[in-house]
Amino acid sequence: MNKLFKTIFISLFLTSSLFSNEIDKSLDVIENTNTKLKTYQNKIDNVEYQREELLSKYKYTNAELKSTKIYNEQLRKILQSQQEELKNMNQQIIDIENTQKNIFPLMISMVESLKKLVEMDTPFLIEERTTRIKQLESNLDKADIKTAEKYRIILEAFKIEYDYANSIETYQDKIDGKTYDFLRLGRTALYYQSLDFKNYGYWNNKTKTWEKIDSSNAKSNIRRGIKIAQKHQNVDFLNLPFLTSKDN
Repeated sequence: MNKLFKTIFISLFLTSSLFSNEIDKSLDVIENTNTKLKTYQNKIDNVEYQREELLSKYKYTNAELKSTKIYNEQLRKILQSQQEELKNMNQQIIDIENTQKNIFPLMISMVESLKKLVEMDTPFLIEERTTRIKQLESNLDKADIKTAEKYRIILEAFKIEYDYANSIETYQDKIDGKTYDFLRLGRTALYYQSLDFKNYGYWNNKTKTWEKIDSSNAKSNIRRGIKIAQKHQNVDFLNLPFLTSKDN
């Protein structure tokens, strides 16, 4: 019986040892397999990462390409617009140059006509008006004054002359070195009164001379007219000689 038991035990021990060896071998195979699988997985993961990275770069590059195309198209439109604007500016420069060529002779003509007007007009404020004409003539030759400003100054001078026709004014000036008070009614009637209120006269536009006034009524009206111009008296009707050589 003991022999049999020993035999069975030995047999079981041998069998167990053999089985254990087989398990160990199997575990080694499994471990090697897992190691290889892990290596393969790492390679797969690495390849997948590279693929994702390449895909990301592709998407970024594609987006950049689209943005570049949009920018280039916008830039093309801007350049085209600038070219058209440049053409317009060139044309404007040509137009301005042509306008200046045409307007300069016009300004010379305007100043000349203004000069003739002062020479032929009733001789009121002669020094002031003559000085203004000389200044206009001087401005025409100045390079530091723009054409538009020259033209504006000339128009302003014309407006001053125009306004004389619709105003009444008194001022002091001289005739043959003697000072008088003058009364201007528009630009058609001009009278003088001596400072001692003894001598009176008016400008005769037909004869282009000063004529004395002897009428006491006319003298009284001149005095009233001067007070009205000085705003020392309310506006009133004046009975004065205008364009005739006969006193009223």
